[in-house]
Amino acid sequence: MSSTKPTIKVRTKDVIAIHWFNAFFWLTLVLTGFGIISGDFVRLAPAFWPTFLQNLLGGNANLVLLHGIGGMVWAGVIGVYALLNFKRVVLPFLKNVLVLTPKAAIADMSSMVITLAHLFGLLKHKSVPPQGRYNGAQRLLGTMIIACSLAIAVTGMYLFLSPMLLDFAASAGVLGGVFRWALVIHLAAVLLVLLGLVAHIYFAVVEEPESLETMKSGEAEVAFIKHHNPLWYAELEREGKV
Repeated sequence: MSSTKPTIKVRTKDVIAIHWFNAFFWLTLVLTGFGIISGDFVRLAPAFWPTFLQNLLGGNANLVLLHGIGGMVWAGVIGVYALLNFKRVVLPFLKNVLVLTPKAAIADMSSMVITLAHLFGLLKHKSVPPQGRYNGAQRLLGTMIIACSLAIAVTGMYLFLSPMLLDFAASAGVLGGVFRWALVIHLAAVLLVLLGLVAHIYFAVVEEPESLETMKSGEAEVAFIKHHNPLWYAELEREGKV
């Protein structure tokens, strides 16, 4: 008798591919981005990193060019994929993950606090409310990452293209101010996403490796869904999928 636990297909190959594409470009863009800012007063990485990258690529201008082109490829591929798969993939994802009302935000925050408290042995008397496909922490994180990604894409394109397309010498005050604020927003959004990704990676690798498996095989154990995501399990039951 086989001991293999029953599984269900929860992710398609294209969703898995776009996830790892996103992860690869995020890593590349963070590493190159942290190498661009190399002043003594403001620096995002130890001094050796900007020096190493700029020497490797023949100067900061080449590093900026690589980062800018990489960012546009990242935003372009994600954007085209979203447009081509809006009804099938993007819309259902947004419906499940976006937190749009104060009531939903409070409920998800409460769920997240209880989940985190359980990790530290606290609030054991209080159970986590039943979760859908994504739990409270995932929904809050997902909403933040979507908002920050849009901000990163828009500000990144402005930072990269505006010096080439706009006459900064003629309107240095206005364009310079916009450029500085775009840089601040760009960096703040990146740092926010990085903080969220630390938690995302920890839970996927340490606390719930079953969720990481879905991003490799596309399969999830039915028992895992039933235990961790009972509202989603009930939905799958109604659809006749489990």
